[in-house]
Amino acid sequence: MSGPTGGPGQPTTTEYDVVVVGARCAGATLGALLARRGLRVAVLDQATEIRSTLSSNILQADSLAFLNRLGVMERLRAAGVTTMSHVDMRLEGFRCREAFPQEPGDVGGAACVRREVLDPVLVDAARASGAEVRLGTRVVGVIREGGRVTGVRAVAGGVEARLRARLVVGADGRNSKVAEACGARMYHVSPGERSYYWTYFEGADTGPRPTFVFHRWGDRHMLGGPADNGLYIVGVSPQRHERESFRADLDGSLRAHALRCAPIAEALAGATRASRIYGIRRFFGYFREAAGAGWVLLGDAGHFKDPAGGRGIGDAFHQAERLADAVGDAIGSDARLDRAVTDFGRWRDRTYAEYYGLAADLGVAGPIAGVVPRVVRALHARGRVDGVLNLLSHRASVLEVLTPARVLGATGGQLLRAPGRRRAALGELRRLATTELRRRNAMRRPVFRSGPEPRPVLQDTSEPELSR
Repeated sequence: MSGPTGGPGQPTTTEYDVVVVGARCAGATLGALLARRGLRVAVLDQATEIRSTLSSNILQADSLAFLNRLGVMERLRAAGVTTMSHVDMRLEGFRCREAFPQEPGDVGGAACVRREVLDPVLVDAARASGAEVRLGTRVVGVIREGGRVTGVRAVAGGVEARLRARLVVGADGRNSKVAEACGARMYHVSPGERSYYWTYFEGADTGPRPTFVFHRWGDRHMLGGPADNGLYIVGVSPQRHERESFRADLDGSLRAHALRCAPIAEALAGATRASRIYGIRRFFGYFREAAGAGWVLLGDAGHFKDPAGGRGIGDAFHQAERLADAVGDAIGSDARLDRAVTDFGRWRDRTYAEYYGLAADLGVAGPIAGVVPRVVRALHARGRVDGVLNLLSHRASVLEVLTPARVLGATGGQLLRAPGRRRAALGELRRLATTELRRRNAMRRPVFRSGPEPRPVLQDTSEPELSR
């Protein structure tokens, strides 16, 4: 890192290879990976202390394996993190209880880790790897030279500084200032159809096998499972017509929803709520243009989808690992670097397009498409449900599990068993095919949103944190 320069009364200027804006699970992780490659890295965040943030807090098997490769899993275990070995899954009328599939290098099937536990460990990993982490530092603009982004302007303690770099990474979340400053446009914007609320209980009975509960039936969508430090997460998803009851009695409404799910109700017998209730409503999914000359977006800054699948953290890790390899191999040349981040953006869109659709399908108001539980039931009967569970960790693609042959077979079976529902079953098949074609066309020929970007309504209830 070049030393700071600047004349009297002028902002100091410091040189880096990469400046990362955002020190959460995307930015801190990328900072650690790049610093381990020997790059000069600065990681900035406007927060003076890394605390809780709105997040599903769910990690799947691939995320746990990544954290183990990063070398922080033992630190997380020492901080109270436990892993879940089994899943209790319900999709409409089908329900199964299975062990999570594990691959070489895996250290668990899933985990729930609050961000005030996870993120500080990642920040420490970035520092220990050699990145310079600056908290309490607000980015107020980017520096441009000849049409290229060459750094950022940042303010800390009322003093402005300039940080120059070959690459600026926006890892600053849904309302990314880097994306705004670089003119990154949104496309494939998809309004969410549900709301999500979650909280934590203490004293829950988790049983002999730590189990992640994922139930989706009718208009109900619930999750639960052991979290860090002996807590138990409960998440519910009311529909629009239930919003008034949630506004009137948030705690009572959440409990009433949770108790409709048998395994969660059993776990909560005798438990007490130990945290405030968090929520997100009237949100939207999107892709943003991923990169340009001297800049790239990472994590939620560049792509956000319906939280139904709980993949925000896992996708941030997945992208950070890919981007670190691309940047590390190209950092010596602006031309190679621009090609690398452009290729990263293409990879991101190809990789996440079908998962984006899957999350929207899980988050649809009302029941999910009936063919899905029929396919899953058939796979389970043949001992092949691992493919479905691997969808949760993005180790299997949607089309590898919901193959056309399986979808047609499940539809044909439904017609034979219930000939009176022929019109409904064929209509559902047509809708699925039409939706898939529309989504593919939308990714191939993106329509960019013009005008002000929509803003999600995030709810962090104003009730005080409950003492523990």
